[in-house]
This record gives sequence, C-alpha cells and structure tokens, in this order.
Amino acid sequence: MIRFRPWSVLLALPVLLAAFAPGAFAAASGAIGDLYVTSDTDDMCRQYDLGTGNLVGTYFTSVNGVGQLAIHYNAASSKVLIGHFSGGVDEFDADTGAWIKTYNPGGGTQWAGIYAPNGNVYIGSWTTNDVREYDGTTGAFIGVLTTVSFPSDMRYGPSGDLFICSYDSFYVKQVDANTGAFIDQWSQPSDCRPNDLEFLPSGDILVTAMGTNVVYHYDPAKNLLGTFAGTGWGRTHGIELGPDGYLYVADGITGQVHVFDSGTFAEITPAWLNPDPQVKVVDVAFRPVPGPVSVEARSWGQLKGWWR
Repeated sequence: MIRFRPWSVLLALPVLLAAFAPGAFAAASGAIGDLYVTSDTDDMCRQYDLGTGNLVGTYFTSVNGVGQLAIHYNAASSKVLIGHFSGGVDEFDADTGAWIKTYNPGGGTQWAGIYAPNGNVYIGSWTTNDVREYDGTTGAFIGVLTTVSFPSDMRYGPSGDLFICSYDSFYVKQVDANTGAFIDQWSQPSDCRPNDLEFLPSGDILVTAMGTNVVYHYDPAKNLLGTFAGTGWGRTHGIELGPDGYLYVADGITGQVHVFDSGTFAEITPAWLNPDPQVKVVDVAFRPVPGPVSVEARSWGQLKGWWR
C-alpha cells in the first residue's frame, strides 16, 4: 500500500487547477508532471498520468529515428530529445508533440541526446565512441565533448557535472558539463551493461544494469552500498525519481514501469502502466516544470516546490 505523504495534496493542486483552466477540455497535450515512456518496439513514446498511471495517449512518434531509447527534456520544458538505435536523435516540441528536427540521422546507435548548459545538444555515439556536441538551432556538428566506450544514457549530477554510462565497458564517466574535462570514472560490476542513472536528494547514485537486471546503489563517494530489483525483471532500463518522491524504473521483459520507495527501495508496484502497453519499454521521463538551469539535479525541497 502506498503511504500517504503530507504534501501529496500540494502535488495534486496543479492538476485540479488545470482541470478548470481555459481550454482544459481540449485534446490531451504533453502535460507537465506526466510520465513519458519510450519503446524500441513500435517507436511510440506514450504519456501516462502521474496520479493514476493511466494512459493519456501516444505523444511522440519517431520520425527518422528507429528503435527509441533515452528521452530528455530541456530546462525550459519546451523541447524533448529521443535517442535511437539508428536514424538519429529526433527532437520534438514538448507542448504539441510536433517533430522539430533530427540530429545526425546517419550516425548509427545514438542512445541519448541531452541538452547542454549552453543550449546546444550532447549526443552519445556508438559509431565514434564519444559524446558529441551539436548546434541546438541548426543541428550542425560542433565537436567532441569527451570519449566514452559505447555511451548509453547520461544525466547531470548535483554539482552540474555530466555523468555518462558506458554500456559495453561497464563504467560511469564524470566530466565537466561545459568543457568535457575529465573529473572521475568508476567501474561497474563485470557484464552488468549499465544504461541509466539517477541521483537521490542525499547525493546517492543509482545505476540501472541490463546485464545483471538490478539497480546498483552508490553513496556520493561511489562506494557500492547494495542493489535492488523488481518482480520478473529481465531487461532493466530507464530510471527516474518522480515528483511524488517515488522511483520509477522501466523493464523491457515485463514491459512495465515498476515503482519503488526511494528510501527503502521496497517495490510498491510491479505494473504501474495502465493498461499494460504490451511492448518493450525502454526509458522514462517526467516532463519537468520549466526552470532556469539545464541540469537535472533535484532536492526534496525542489520536488515539493514544483507544485506550490
């Protein structure tokens, strides 16, 4: 049973207010706070209501990309990037779901695109084994930020540094988000195939691993504290800390998003998506409230303050 949280009413306020706002009864749009789930099976990114887990609809459908992977919003919450196994990184308007452009359509597997602090786009490439920078307006290649062997997903840490998973070489690399200068790198267990990571408000780090089908839990100094797993996991992928304080993790074999308590890591539900999409799901992202910065680090105060 999900525990009542004292500030849960605050979380629901914007939903209640939006219900009576002008145009509220128009067709569903890319609502802030909802969960967006990619699929490399049918290349449809589905939108789910945070409060219920109910399907809102298919919001982003790949245009040039094939095999959806990671999804990342910009700080203004106005645009979104979806990486693919081939065909490039598609960019969409977050309000309308309309396609904007495709970055590097001939670049092979590009697991993740993420918006850079300067407004450009960083994309991890398996063809060149690096993270590359592209002009956010023209889509033109600018240069290599840093080398990474088979880069999978990436995320900004609490200090603003960029953390990048290496799917094939089993490590996470930490670099300066502006210059690409090396800061740190730490190994993951052999054959674990790390593919996504998330930060808790404490600074602890969670790394999902498709090879071992667990989530590794590290302290801020990168010491391994333990692991946790979901029911029936067989292809563990994206992880996201929700605005409700729970952890949402996608698994490809169960085709579901599993929800966990972010303090105890106890599994709350193994099947949050309703109805079951019956496709392989890959990554998850809550559309954020627009903010002035491009990093994704969050404190509990920030999470609660989203809806105040």
